[in-house]
Amino acid sequence: MQLRSGSTLVKFDRQFPIYNFFFPNQGKARAASSVPQVWNEAARHVRSRALYFHIPFCDTICNFCPFTRGRYSSRAVIDEYFASLLAEIRLKADLIDLKRVPVSAIFFGGGTPSLLDPEQIVELGELIRRTFDLSHLREFSFEVEAKSLTPERAQAMRAIGVTHPRFGLQSFSPKWRDMFDLTATLDQIHDAAALLKQCFPYQTFDILYGMSGQDEEELIADLEAAVALGTTNVDIYPIDNIVTQVGLHAKLEAAGAAPTSAMRKFGMNLLIDQAMRHAGFMPHNGHGYVRTPATGDVVSDAYSFVYHEHVYGYHDHDLMGFGVNAISSTMGHVLTQTHSKKVYREAIAQGRVPCEISRHEQALDFARPIVLRLPYHGRLDKRHVRWDAVHPEVLEKLDRVRQEGFVVEDDTSLALTKLGWYWYVNLMYYLMPNADQLLMNGMVIDKLKDPGRRFSKRELLFPLVSAQVAEG
Repeated sequence: MQLRSGSTLVKFDRQFPIYNFFFPNQGKARAASSVPQVWNEAARHVRSRALYFHIPFCDTICNFCPFTRGRYSSRAVIDEYFASLLAEIRLKADLIDLKRVPVSAIFFGGGTPSLLDPEQIVELGELIRRTFDLSHLREFSFEVEAKSLTPERAQAMRAIGVTHPRFGLQSFSPKWRDMFDLTATLDQIHDAAALLKQCFPYQTFDILYGMSGQDEEELIADLEAAVALGTTNVDIYPIDNIVTQVGLHAKLEAAGAAPTSAMRKFGMNLLIDQAMRHAGFMPHNGHGYVRTPATGDVVSDAYSFVYHEHVYGYHDHDLMGFGVNAISSTMGHVLTQTHSKKVYREAIAQGRVPCEISRHEQALDFARPIVLRLPYHGRLDKRHVRWDAVHPEVLEKLDRVRQEGFVVEDDTSLALTKLGWYWYVNLMYYLMPNADQLLMNGMVIDKLKDPGRRFSKRELLFPLVSAQVAEG
């Protein structure tokens, strides 16, 4: 990826095609450490933790979704997995002092956590409250699906302390809902939003854009409907064609939908920014908008997604995951649990945590606020960065980013300019050390090996800029 110098809006020759990712990644350096050793070592460095709990079941499969999930055949399958999830929490509590690091954020993701029965939601919430130090808890997020949300489930969520329910909406357009294999009706969506607004202080849903064949008129219609739904927050993502399912690619091809170019998707992002600010929303991170009075700020400080402060945050914030394919990231290590529900269930029954552990240089953790927090959240506190311990490649790239006008600086902070915010994904990738960029490139290449996945150079390259860079 080439960074273009000078006073231009289009600052890169290409768009990195995955929009949300972890850093440091799980590299090839497998660690000899055990699960207790990793977390006991982490406790010496970490002052705040987020918890993630994965519920990998859906009643229908949305074909844009890249996460570990599957159709469930009966309630017994969910009940069996639920028992293993409770057992994993108890197992880790036996191996690790889980109250040593206070928890600031909890996230129930999926799949569809709202497929749990109300009694299961309460039982899991009570076990979490007994097992962890929640005295510093600022946010409890819970993903729901409109069809499975009931008043009883909403009351159970509220009873365990949920503050931020989130639901997948993706599009109000019947055409695109059919293309994505979405099965909730718009009436069910409006009913779910009304229930969540009754019960919780914050409510968030997702909108996708940049799909092959989508135009700006369709995008504006979705944004206007999103604003009219009346929730406090809206998350607006460009679709990741590198990781969406092959079935979606086949449907788009059958419809004769031309891929959306990188330049057009970039233009859509600018359109979204202007439309949402005009409608009374402000961005609070790279893709999230909160309903708050507009200011001249690039990114609002009226709201923060606390869970992502730990995923995309400072070196002394970490993430502990539970369930299949859950990722944990802490000082010097990344742990990825098995994606197989059968392997997971059998290992937990045997008293083992089924995960792969990798080790990386701690300089990468000290670099995380620069690589992730600054681009994604829009600002960082310089006093919270161990500058002497940051990976040297990251410092060199940060100097270049300053010179090109992506970042402004004062005595205590670094903050994105509007230009920087438009390019937050590329900045996260660009600021990584080269070795980590190669790992990210490998992820893209592996996905493109899937037969049936359509991805064109126009989705990746900004051709005019490429030509100018070549001429220069």
